Amino acid sequence: MPSLLHYEILTDPTSLQVSRPGAPSVGTVYLIVSNPHLADVTWKHIDVLIPVGTGSGHLTDSTTAIIASIPTRSYQPLPGEDAPTFTLHPLGGGRYRAAAPSGREMTMPGQGHLVLQLENIQVSDRAGLAVVSIHEIAHDGDLGAQPSSVPGVYYGTTLGLVKQAPRVPQNLRADLSLVGTGQNVVLRWEGPDSLRYWIRYPDGALEDVAPPVRSAPTPYGPYQHTPGRPLTRGTTYTLVAGTVDAAGQRQEGYLLTTTVHAFVPEFAGGVRAPWIEGTTDRGRVTFTGDGVRVDDRAGSPGTVEAGTADVHHDVRTTTVRGRGADSGWIDFPANGIRVYQGAGDHVWGTVAAGEVDVNDLRTRRARVAERLTVEGSLTVDHVLDTQDGPPRLVVHGRLEAEGNAVVGGDLSVKGRAAAESVTTGSVQGRDDNGGRIEFSRTGVNVYKEGKKRGTVTAGKADLSELVTGGDATVKGTIWGNFLFVKGQSTFEKWAEFRDGIGVTHGNFSLGTNVSYGGVYIRGDISASGQFHGNRT
Repeated sequence: MPSLLHYEILTDPTSLQVSRPGAPSVGTVYLIVSNPHLADVTWKHIDVLIPVGTGSGHLTDSTTAIIASIPTRSYQPLPGEDAPTFTLHPLGGGRYRAAAPSGREMTMPGQGHLVLQLENIQVSDRAGLAVVSIHEIAHDGDLGAQPSSVPGVYYGTTLGLVKQAPRVPQNLRADLSLVGTGQNVVLRWEGPDSLRYWIRYPDGALEDVAPPVRSAPTPYGPYQHTPGRPLTRGTTYTLVAGTVDAAGQRQEGYLLTTTVHAFVPEFAGGVRAPWIEGTTDRGRVTFTGDGVRVDDRAGSPGTVEAGTADVHHDVRTTTVRGRGADSGWIDFPANGIRVYQGAGDHVWGTVAAGEVDVNDLRTRRARVAERLTVEGSLTVDHVLDTQDGPPRLVVHGRLEAEGNAVVGGDLSVKGRAAAESVTTGSVQGRDDNGGRIEFSRTGVNVYKEGKKRGTVTAGKADLSELVTGGDATVKGTIWGNFLFVKGQSTFEKWAEFRDGIGVTHGNFSLGTNVSYGGVYIRGDISASGQFHGNRT
């Protein structure tokens, strides 16, 4: 028998989507019950039967989570009547009943209505039409319909609900949104097989997606694609879904996007940022107008660690220190640099180099392990000591010593050596065959060719006493208080003896002009010119 009341069904969302693995589809069904009559309709209960199961004709596969109710404002009972409730029938099986808790009849006024609500319905996973049956026990109305006298006979009607499978691609995502070295980007989505799919890169290039291989044809299913380009930095992938017309032109219908980031990004065109900060230790690099500034986590100047620092121009710093805690360090005062040892507080350190090229070298003490070559000027305020190194000091220019110069080995001077005092055992010419002067306790000895007596040649000799074991040849004048000659004395030109001449042995030969105060001769005397004397 047809129902006395009118029934209309609505859903939220308006089109129920089937559930998918991991993505259940939940909806709400509203059943609007209205009295199309002018006269009242008396009703006892209304049963709503929804199909439960796993087939395409079932609305849901479980009623456990469904909440049945009657919105408060949708129906106001007449005075003296109970307010109806809407609950799952004890028989179960998807039957829900609206009735008075007392079981008595209720009145639906003419043109009145009632709303029955079933919410939190998990839609089954197969698309299709689900048929909802309505059973009512009612009477009266405009025609004065009588209730059925046969148990189990009721007025009824049938309504339908459509469950749709998605007809557009959806749920584009990546397996990993952050990809590290050696990992691939895997994109997944669901969509109809009737469409073609492409992946568009940020630069506009398109990559075709191959159709999936399925065990059975399906109008809608999962897709998976690995982009051909390796991921180097954060990339937004665009899924393009559409068709291809008869002319081979692509018709783009749907677009979905997802973004995947690289754990260590690479940028071909650079990165612009006011500063960069570490994730753990919070060190910061700030980009200033003239370069970069490195700060520690407290905002103070930080530390830069590198294997090699290649700086084109200047490095400005107050101190340079080695990597170890006991390493030496250099500071930079206004007048130059200072080198200190790592241990202690400002203990002078050592500079080691293959070659030092400086305009002026000023030091309290210099120790040379091998050879010191000075091409210009070497000024030593105190002591120049070469005993600890090779016995050789070579000066190409001028060597001045205001104090003492103590040389344990050879001193070779190509230019000029000026000193108030030089203390040495001997002085020799530049080569091995050069003459040599030795300094004995009684004076100096001049040698040639080893230990042979050498010759002293000078423009003038000012001596307190001249003692020679051989000949003495003077081309100029001899001035002296006393002249003692053991052998023969020859004066080629002029000889003047103011006090006298004494000859004890040998011959005494005078030149053309001889002036003397007195002559005492024990041997022979010869004169080539005139010889005058007061007494012979």
